[in-house]
Amino acid sequence: MICSRTFIRSKEFFKVVVLLVCIVFIISSIGMLSPQSKALATTKKVTLTYFVPMSNEASLFYKSFAEIPCYQLMEKATGVKFVFKHPPLAASAAQDQFNLMIASRQLTDIIEWGWDGYPGGPEKAIIDKVIVPLNDYIPKYAPNLKRLLDKNPQIKRMVSSISGKIYGFPALKETPIDAYYGPQVRRDWLEKLKIAPPETVDEWYKMLKAFKTRDPNGNGKADERPFSMLRGAANPRAVFDYCSFLVGAWGIKTDFFQVNGRVKYGAIEPQFKEFMNTLAKWWKDGLIDPDILTMNQQTIQANVLSDKIGAYLGIISGHMGAFLAAKKGTDFDLIGVKYPVLKKGEIARIGQNEYPFTGRAAAITTSCKNIEAACRALDWAYSKDGYMAFNFGVKGKSYMIKNGRPIYTDEILYNPQGLGPKQALAKYALIYGPFVQSREYTLQINLQLPQQKEASKNWGMVKNDIALGPVSLFFTPEETKEIANIMNTINTYYDEMFLKMMTGKYNNYDAFVKTLKKMKIEEAIKIYQNAYNRYMQRK
Repeated sequence: MICSRTFIRSKEFFKVVVLLVCIVFIISSIGMLSPQSKALATTKKVTLTYFVPMSNEASLFYKSFAEIPCYQLMEKATGVKFVFKHPPLAASAAQDQFNLMIASRQLTDIIEWGWDGYPGGPEKAIIDKVIVPLNDYIPKYAPNLKRLLDKNPQIKRMVSSISGKIYGFPALKETPIDAYYGPQVRRDWLEKLKIAPPETVDEWYKMLKAFKTRDPNGNGKADERPFSMLRGAANPRAVFDYCSFLVGAWGIKTDFFQVNGRVKYGAIEPQFKEFMNTLAKWWKDGLIDPDILTMNQQTIQANVLSDKIGAYLGIISGHMGAFLAAKKGTDFDLIGVKYPVLKKGEIARIGQNEYPFTGRAAAITTSCKNIEAACRALDWAYSKDGYMAFNFGVKGKSYMIKNGRPIYTDEILYNPQGLGPKQALAKYALIYGPFVQSREYTLQINLQLPQQKEASKNWGMVKNDIALGPVSLFFTPEETKEIANIMNTINTYYDEMFLKMMTGKYNNYDAFVKTLKKMKIEEAIKIYQNAYNRYMQRK
């Protein structure tokens, strides 16, 4: 009996020793994990709700982002499951649902949105107790994002509100960033007419005149429309506001810009008159496509493909790539030419330019009960594994590693179902969102063709030294209200007068400027100046 009891006690003692050894091993193993692995290891299994618009590309395959492999990899790595709430695809419907959610305070745990569009900007969203500032949470629970922001103070400035509050996990683009919108010209027409790609404003006029008068499409009809515009903008002025084509040759923009830190408004600068006179001359001589008055995109695209348009402003993938693919096997060819200047050898002051951050971020709301878990999960996207998952998808299916470089597979680049690379990739990865979009995406997806690579290089040959700044040039709530009152009135008037001046129906520039000043454009400039100063002082 004594031996039996002694044996039992010895057996129990042995179990205790084994248990202690296991505990010590587990603790020591955790100690050997990387900081990122430690963070993930301590995350409890949780479920969070997530509001984000569904992308058109992903909707071809899925009803929810939860079905995309990159988010499944995130859940596996972090233990956090996202239940996505997707508004309807239409932008207006998505905006309505966002507004309703904010007004009703029925907030999801995370909202991915362009917070520059929130009335008063992200600072007001924080004041309204819609979203949570993350300055205290990122150092504790988001080591990957913290490392990125510490190394890139200019990006940290972009993702911060007026008072320096980091308001979300940002959708970023890896630098350097290539231009993707600009002037595209029929290369085959240039070669047929023996014209060199234009570099100056005068050379542009001569080229467009030749397109109009020398029958480059060879059908014996005077049906050419030398210059047009392709972009989903409301009117031609919005296109010039966006990319500063032509107007940049005079060292100004059509809207707000800055010179050596001083904010200006292009429409009241003396050079603006020369720009408008040039456009009026192009219109008078029949060089501008009349369809740009309504920005009828379908008609303009059809005219490009039917060899009626010789030059246009367009996107490097959706227009240049699509047109070259549609006309494959014909003489149709395109060249993306440099932004024009006044004198040969000059460099344009500004063109279409992108920033690493354009305003969209995944913000954690005040309804979230587990901010730590939300931070840890969202932070995974900025880790090495997250970078690969969100940019490239699944190894062996959507990408391979060749010579140390991730390369998209033929299923993505040359999809057997006829999908474009962007659409095919959406089956495995995210096209855009709160992660760092790889430069490889741009190089392999958007710049597949030699014409696209050449265009991006040419469009990048600008100084870009007069741009006002990124989207995060925020106003205070009071400034937001005042600037809206001023600019709503001005924009309505400006849009109308821009078309009148371009089409030669109005040429009293002095009266135009006088009216803008009566409408308080100078007050608007002061507001922008204050916002610009704050942005430059932001740390």
